[in-house]
Amino acid sequence: MKITVDANMLFACLIKDSTTRKLFFNPALSLFAPEFIVDEFARHLAEVRKKSGLNNEEFYRLVDKILGQLILVPDKNLRPFLLAAASLVDDSKDWLYISCALYENTLIWSHDLDFSTQKRIRIISTKELIGLLGKLESRQ
Repeated sequence: MKITVDANMLFACLIKDSTTRKLFFNPALSLFAPEFIVDEFARHLAEVRKKSGLNNEEFYRLVDKILGQLILVPDKNLRPFLLAAASLVDDSKDWLYISCALYENTLIWSHDLDFSTQKRIRIISTKELIGLLGKLESRQ
């Protein structure tokens, strides 16, 4: 299943060993993100590191593993989709995520309510993602 993840899901995955982190490593998922997610992550690095409670070595090892799960889509590939994204959501910080989902034909995994104002791309929560994965497993 192809899914675009937003930065908040990345942060949640790093802060706590939770269902979100387990989902990041689920082999049934192909996780996409615009490459700018790395810059966004870097801006919040100290805060996320502190909240994680991990020491530096553990934290950066986890960062490498989690970033290794993402297929980073070059922002230049997303430019042709920015106008469509801007017509779907008002928050310019969300345009690259919408563009990524349009470019890669994915769902968006997010708890950001700003995405819910549009109806073109399906937005799923962690709970909904677990349900979708359960349905996939029952088909096999």
